[in-house]
Amino acid sequence: MTKVFIYISFLLLLIGIVIAGLFITAMEPQPLVVNNSGEQVNQAESVKKLMTQLSDSIKNRTNRQNINISQDQLNSLVGFAQRAHGKINGQVLIRSHSTSILASYQLPKNPIGQYLNIDILLLPGPGFKVSHVKFGPINVPGSLALDTLVYLANWYTNSDIASQFVQQVESVSMTEQHMQLSLLPLDKFLRELNDVKQGLGGSSDEEMRLRTAYYLKQLSLLDVGKKPTPQSLAKYIGPVFSWAKNRSNCDTAPKENEAAILALAIYAGHHRFANLVGDVQPKKGKAALPRVRPTLKSRADLNQHFIFSAAIKILSEQGLSIAIGEFKELMDRSDDGSGYSFVDLAADFAGVEFAIAATNPSSAGSVQNILAGNTDENAFFPDIEGLPEGLSKNNFTRIFTEVDSPEYIKMVGSINQRIAELPIHRSR
Repeated sequence: MTKVFIYISFLLLLIGIVIAGLFITAMEPQPLVVNNSGEQVNQAESVKKLMTQLSDSIKNRTNRQNINISQDQLNSLVGFAQRAHGKINGQVLIRSHSTSILASYQLPKNPIGQYLNIDILLLPGPGFKVSHVKFGPINVPGSLALDTLVYLANWYTNSDIASQFVQQVESVSMTEQHMQLSLLPLDKFLRELNDVKQGLGGSSDEEMRLRTAYYLKQLSLLDVGKKPTPQSLAKYIGPVFSWAKNRSNCDTAPKENEAAILALAIYAGHHRFANLVGDVQPKKGKAALPRVRPTLKSRADLNQHFIFSAAIKILSEQGLSIAIGEFKELMDRSDDGSGYSFVDLAADFAGVEFAIAATNPSSAGSVQNILAGNTDENAFFPDIEGLPEGLSKNNFTRIFTEVDSPEYIKMVGSINQRIAELPIHRSR
């Protein structure tokens, strides 16, 4: 038995050394690609067409689907990823004979190499064909790379969902700057995906689910939610943070606040947020929600922006929440959109900072003290007076040129200053 243990330990050590050696070999001193994310997301409005196609494919899940994707759409999404996580840089090049996906990831400072460069080449034809995947100078055959990725995804989810995903792709065709994915009916795959999602999670997720379920039930009992006229979100935040304060001690305040915000997102935002938390509805098969959607500054859309961003921050990371809000506004510059709105962006930013303050151990208790029983929006939501909105792409470009321009940065700085002056942030 001892010999077997020694053999397995040696084998694992050897595998670890090989993996570490390959990773070190793949590190390089210079990035493979350097792009301006502000320029990449300038075509963000084109992504609306792609989102519509994806939505339609889910609705028509029993039929074969053709998804048309442009180079501009993919590069806009790459720019979004870079703005969500600044260490990523990438570019997609679609040609008639292949599609190149290039990416560079900036590593922490070290004496070996500053960047991990990745080069993926996709080919047209039946199924999903990968020619190669390069990690720096290391060239991995496409079939091996794809099989390995599928195996790891299946192993992690304890399912064959990754295999099914690859099998959904019937064929891929390419022309200059455009590709088309032909997909088999998605119905079975989507049902399997839902089963996999329900199977993931752990004890910490269960604790969060139970906490969230408690706050959601309490919200559903509030009289303010039964009124026939729109009510301020503050009238829900005051009570929910009173409950959180009563249930908290110095160690649990961040977790209680986290659950309270998720319950608010499910109740006052959209019931589908519950899919990311678990079975939390007070009545099975019926979503708890107010009679009329809450508002901020007398606007229901600002309530949505604020509470969605707060929930996304809790479920992901700060950069992603901000990037989603900004990217959504860039998409809205299209002819059929509502226009770029710095008011909406302020609500997004305020939601992110609200979640950060409420879940930070050093400020969670202070946030509870300020918000408990408080029904004043000005405690957590900024002044929006004078912020531009409804900007078409032409007007946005004329005034701000692009995101990251000095004019744009100045406007964002003004928003951040307004948020920093709110009572819940003054003590941070």
